[in-house]
Amino acid sequence: MASNDCNFSSSSDSEVAEMEDYELEVEGLPNSGFIADIASNEEGNLEAYADDLLADEEWLKLYENKRKEEEALEKTLQKRLNGAENVRDW
Repeated sequence: MASNDCNFSSSSDSEVAEMEDYELEVEGLPNSGFIADIASNEEGNLEAYADDLLADEEWLKLYENKRKEEEALEKTLQKRLNGAENVRDW
């Protein structure tokens, strides 16, 4: 019987072997000075709004009410999932 052993070699193997002799040097990120300028400008903007509230009392009340409604719905759905609530009661 003949053996079906196949040895596949691709051209990419030889290309990789040729590329092993090269070294890549990275001196810095392109536009790194530009990014640093943006970051320093953003820090100044943050200081300008440091005393402002992120949310007022009305928004906080609405948020709490919505959160409580979602929590109640989750409990109801969890009871249905666990079979603690009859299908007739839905």
